[in-house]
Amino acid sequence: MTIIFLVLGLIFGSFINSFVWRLHLKYSSSKKVSKKHSFFKGRSMCPKCKHILSPVDLFPIFSWLLLRGKCRYCHKAISLQYPIVELITGVLFSLSYFYWPYSFNLWDYILLMLWLVILVILVGLAIYDFKYKILPNNLVYSAIFLSLVFATIYYIKYDQTSAYLLARLYGVLFSAGIFYLIFQVSNGKWIGGGDVKLCIALGIILGGPLEVVLMLFLASLAGSLMSGFLLITKKLKANMTIAFGPLLIFSTFLCFFFGSQILNWYTGLIG
Repeated sequence: MTIIFLVLGLIFGSFINSFVWRLHLKYSSSKKVSKKHSFFKGRSMCPKCKHILSPVDLFPIFSWLLLRGKCRYCHKAISLQYPIVELITGVLFSLSYFYWPYSFNLWDYILLMLWLVILVILVGLAIYDFKYKILPNNLVYSAIFLSLVFATIYYIKYDQTSAYLLARLYGVLFSAGIFYLIFQVSNGKWIGGGDVKLCIALGIILGGPLEVVLMLFLASLAGSLMSGFLLITKKLKANMTIAFGPLLIFSTFLCFFFGSQILNWYTGLIG
């Protein structure tokens, strides 16, 4: 089953690449997007020469390798982003199944499928923010809505306690509240409003101040390491900004599946 989820993730990774490109085309163009660039009616095409791709060009990762990273038609380089996103999504899907924290009955499978949909949206947000330094509202609001649905289903089926609801509320208030304060103090220069809204979804997913603190710590640590690497390699420029959304999303994934183990390990060290 893990292999099946890996393949499923590769396929959705390919979808994410296409979706991010079409979404940016929609936002960056002053004209109405044509049908061939539509999310639902458009066919897969080379982003450079716009040639419609044949089925043999659409196999995640393998097509990129077979074509040696170049378009079959215009022979221009295909961004390394495409196989990397496909691979990352495949790995995240397979890890989600392998480390799924709940049992596998009907409702747990429903929760797993819902989680994978949320994951697709979060990966899409991470890629969009990494490339264009913005978190599109329609994706952020979708993540918030589906996170609420996920939490509601779990509450109704498994944990009908006030503690569960309070944990989600505290998670949202703590994560989004901290980022809202930073946003106001810096007048939007340190973080964007999209990060604040994204933290609403992440707070619902994680629930509880401890998990949120761990998520923020891991994201900040990753950001510091990235900045340090760029500084050492002399690639960090004065006006350069690092997208924080991908770091928050990656840290949320780690905390959702491994947060308890990380916290137990840490308390063991200081105990």
